[in-house]
Amino acid sequence: MNRLQLSNYYGLYLGIFFLGQFLVLPILTPFMIAFGASIKEIAIIMATMGLTVMVLELPTGGLADKIGRKKVFLFSLLLNILSLVILFIWPNFYCAVIAMFFWGAGIALCSGTITAWFVETFNKADGDISLQEGLARVGLRTNGLGAIGALLCAGFMYFGGIANIDELTLYRFLLLGGLSCYVIVYLLMLVWVTETRTFQRISLRSLIDLPQQIEAGAKAVRHPILWRLMLTALLTIPLASAIEKYWPVQFELLSGEDPVGWAYGLIYAATLFLGSIAARVTTLVCKGLDQQLGKVLFVGLIFQLSMATVLALSNNLFVFALFFICYDFSAELGASAKGQLQHQSTQDNVRSTVDSISSLNSRIGGLIGTLLCGFGAAYVGLTTTWLVCVLLASLASVVYLSKAFNKRDEKLDISSRENT
Repeated sequence: MNRLQLSNYYGLYLGIFFLGQFLVLPILTPFMIAFGASIKEIAIIMATMGLTVMVLELPTGGLADKIGRKKVFLFSLLLNILSLVILFIWPNFYCAVIAMFFWGAGIALCSGTITAWFVETFNKADGDISLQEGLARVGLRTNGLGAIGALLCAGFMYFGGIANIDELTLYRFLLLGGLSCYVIVYLLMLVWVTETRTFQRISLRSLIDLPQQIEAGAKAVRHPILWRLMLTALLTIPLASAIEKYWPVQFELLSGEDPVGWAYGLIYAATLFLGSIAARVTTLVCKGLDQQLGKVLFVGLIFQLSMATVLALSNNLFVFALFFICYDFSAELGASAKGQLQHQSTQDNVRSTVDSISSLNSRIGGLIGTLLCGFGAAYVGLTTTWLVCVLLASLASVVYLSKAFNKRDEKLDISSRENT
C-alpha cells in the first residue's frame, strides 16, 4: 500500500470514529440534564473525565511505545464502547461518573497510539507525497465525516421533536448510533492495522519500564523543534479553550429571548466541514511557501487572531455565529504542518510518549484558558478576556518565524537534541 492509499484508508476508518463521536458529543450535556443531573453533578461528571485523561495521559503513551500501538488503541475503543453502553443502559448520575471515567481512560489510551502507527507506516511506504499532505488527507476525511455526524445528530433531534418522541429516548438512540460506529472501527482496525515493529508482550516488565520510557520521552522534547511547538501550544491554546468553552454563553446572550438550541448542531457541522477544507488549504499554502512550515503556521495564526478579534467585538447574533465558524476554520489551518514538524522531529521508539506529552501540554494550556476566561469574565467581561488571550497567542508568531521552523528541506534532523 502506497502513501496515498494509506492516507485515504486511514482517514476513512478514523472518520467513522469521528462520525460516531459527533453523534454523541453535541447531546452529551443535554442528555445528562434529561436524566435529571444538576449543573453541579454535570461538573463532577465532566471533571471525572478530564482528571482521568490527565492522570493516564503519560503512562498510556509510554505503554504504547512498549507493547505496541495497535493493542493500546483497540483497548481504548473497548473502553469508549463500554462508556456508551453504561450511559445507554443506566442513565443516572453515578453510572455517568463511571462511564466518564472509562471515556477519559479511552481518550488517554488513544492519545499518541494510532497516529504514531500511521506516521511510522507512512514513512516506510512508497510514494512521493509529504507527511503534511498525508495528514491533511486524513484531516479532510475525519472532519468531513465528523460534520456528517453532527448534522445527523441535529436532524435526528429536530425531526424526533416534531414527532413528539421523548428527548431521553432520542438521546439514547444517538448513543446507540455512536456505539455502533465505535464497534465498526474496532473491527476494521483489528483486521487492517498491521505493525511491522516488534514490541514487548503485555507483562509486569512493560509496566515496570514505564518510568524509564516517560523519562526518555521527556528528554526527546528537548529537541529544538519540539520544545518550541510545546511553547506555542501554551501561548495559543488558552485562546482556543476560552472561545470553545464560553462561546455558547455569548451566543445565548446575543440571542435574547429567541430559542437557539437547534443552531448548535448546525454550527458544529459547519465548523467541521470547513475544517476538512482547511486541511486542503494548508497543503496548498505549504506548497506555495516551499515547505517552510513555520511560515504556514504564521499565516494560520494571523488569520486566527483576526477572526478571534472580530468575534470578541461582535454584538450581532448572525455576525457572531459567522465569525465563530470562520475562527474555527482558521484554527484548523496549519494543523497538518504542525503534525509534520512534530513527527519528523521524533524518533520511533518515543513517538507515542512524545505525542502524549504534547497532548498533556495542550490540556494544561486548555486549563489555563478555561480558568483565565472563567475568572476574567467575572471581573472585566468576556470580550476583554478574549482580547487578552488574543494578545497572548500573538507571541507565538515570533516562534513560528524562527529559522528552526522554516527549513526548506522536508526531512528534519531528529538526531539533533541540543536545547537551542
